[in-house]
Amino acid sequence: MMKQCLIRILAGMLLLPFLCAGAPALAAREITDLTLTETETGVAYSFSAPYPYMLLHYKTADESGKLVLTGRDGRFEGDILLAHRQKGRALQVDIKRTNGQTVEKSTMSLSRVNLPAARKAEKDAVIKVTDLTLTAGKKQMDIRFTAPGHHQVVISYSSVLQKGEYVLEEQSDGVFEDSLVLPCANARDMITVTIKSLRGKNLAKAQERTAFVPPDAGETAAEGPLKGIKVCIDPGHQELKVNGGQVYQYPGAGKLVSGGNSSMAQGAVTLRKESICVLEISYHLCRLLREQGAEVVMTRWVEEVSITNMERAEYANEQKADYCFRIHLNASQEGNNNAIYVYGPSHSPYARALMPLEQYRDIAQTILDAMKATTGVKGGVVRMSDQFVGNNWTKMVTFLLECGFLSTPFNDWILTTEDYQEKIARGIVDGLINTVEGRLSHFETH
Repeated sequence: MMKQCLIRILAGMLLLPFLCAGAPALAAREITDLTLTETETGVAYSFSAPYPYMLLHYKTADESGKLVLTGRDGRFEGDILLAHRQKGRALQVDIKRTNGQTVEKSTMSLSRVNLPAARKAEKDAVIKVTDLTLTAGKKQMDIRFTAPGHHQVVISYSSVLQKGEYVLEEQSDGVFEDSLVLPCANARDMITVTIKSLRGKNLAKAQERTAFVPPDAGETAAEGPLKGIKVCIDPGHQELKVNGGQVYQYPGAGKLVSGGNSSMAQGAVTLRKESICVLEISYHLCRLLREQGAEVVMTRWVEEVSITNMERAEYANEQKADYCFRIHLNASQEGNNNAIYVYGPSHSPYARALMPLEQYRDIAQTILDAMKATTGVKGGVVRMSDQFVGNNWTKMVTFLLECGFLSTPFNDWILTTEDYQEKIARGIVDGLINTVEGRLSHFETH
């Protein structure tokens, strides 16, 4: 009997990995003190985890969404806004690492919501809505339309990060208005809105992007380590198409290259475009530079522009900036890269007139080291290259900064947070202060 029991135990131990492999398992328990508390507007969450960022996916019968959470000293606290809850009586919450691995699941019951009785449409109710308008806001979309004969309609909405459905009542005489709340939306996310009758017939459908509301750009401090320094920030790409034609690679070069037709990176999960991500980073960089006394200009402040790389370089020259930082994000087919790259000019006579190549390289290394320190990123190198027109035609110290990989899911997630965007910006500022104060990585100026 003892032998049979031992065989059964050993057989179970051998089979366990195969049994477990057939079903997704939670990661080792990493979440502690998880509490979910219903509030007037949704559910408050609180938990501890050993990571700076986490993902929270939530779902009810009415709506679902994906949030990126920022922790403070290992503590995560906030609210799940259930703005359109009607019939949902349960909330499911999945907490994940930024690599997508689930570390905690929880379900809670929600209190009942008192809904008005259904009101049937009139026999002569319209079958199409022709005046649906969507007005973009930050994390919201205002809706207005008329649907004569309908007293209630069903609003369905969706984006990459959230979706939902709820019944909306008329204001009066077939007029419908509402503010669609989008807690998971980022700037310039595409929102699809569909209007249906209570019987499920499509009345109208429209799409609109959420608004970009600029972060605080700050004011220039009277004193600081960067007082007397003028910086031009060049947020890469833009929403509108640009045709830069053919330009010479650098002054005096015999090779013609593209003047600004390169495609931009896009988020692997969020589908966010590089142009909006780098614009957000640039605003934070502007504010932090100004706090240190620097004078700051930017080649663009909005998405709706069309500026070639040559025009960007010419603007920096016209402004007589001392430094130019060209903010970009990277992409790769591997999908798991985590690195920062700093590119400087190589054969441009403008760069050669400023300082020896080795000194230029060392400033780049100083910037890179500081960015790695603030973000915690380990990978990345400095590259001096003739590749970028925007670097080659500026008459000041200029670097193109590839600040991360949108093609890497966990990079894509954290690049939506102001916290991580500020870490990138803080690294650039720290690197510039070290440069100005002569604390270079390897090469000491005299």
